[in-house]
Amino acid sequence: MNSAAVVLLFFAFSLVSQAEDGLIESADQSIYSKDGLFLKVALIDNPQEFLGGWLKPSRPQTPTVRTRTVFHRGDVVFPAVMYSTRALNSEGKADIVYTLLFRRPDGSIYEHLENLTVVDGVPPKGIGLCKAKAALQIEDKDPFGEYTLKATITDKIKDVTVEMLFTFTVADPDAKAVENTVTSEPEAPEASPTPLPTTRVRSFSDGLR
Repeated sequence: MNSAAVVLLFFAFSLVSQAEDGLIESADQSIYSKDGLFLKVALIDNPQEFLGGWLKPSRPQTPTVRTRTVFHRGDVVFPAVMYSTRALNSEGKADIVYTLLFRRPDGSIYEHLENLTVVDGVPPKGIGLCKAKAALQIEDKDPFGEYTLKATITDKIKDVTVEMLFTFTVADPDAKAVENTVTSEPEAPEASPTPLPTTRVRSFSDGLR
């Protein structure tokens, strides 16, 4: 077991957007849009606020996506996976999964989660939020520096796999302050050894902690 253990938070409840239009995007998001498949991954600035926005039963539009590139020890790194797809099986259902691979500043594997569910049923008409939600909590002993996250998303029905690479910094709070949040208008869209399986997972059903 790694000395710098992480806490991974899973959220089983399913949230989908009723909006037909796109999200208000920030500049550092990764986006894929081709042949009826739309994917978006963002490191969310305030996970509780973001998820609360998706839960509102009668909101006028999809919540604004505000992202972060700088975190501190104790913070939660939540990569939100959003999607829409027209690829359905004979039963009218979509089947999309994703994998998250986090690496420390030295390149070693921090955490690896496979076969998380994006959607395994009838997709929403607009943009949906992944069914399985995973967040990484940075621990007090984790090193400062630049971390990487590779999100690999596979639409099993379309037989398409998309990889998106992110970097984020775990900063020393005593260092000079760095602007942490980015919000802007939409932007255009845009390798590793086999990791050991993890057992450092805690499950929750009532939201972020």
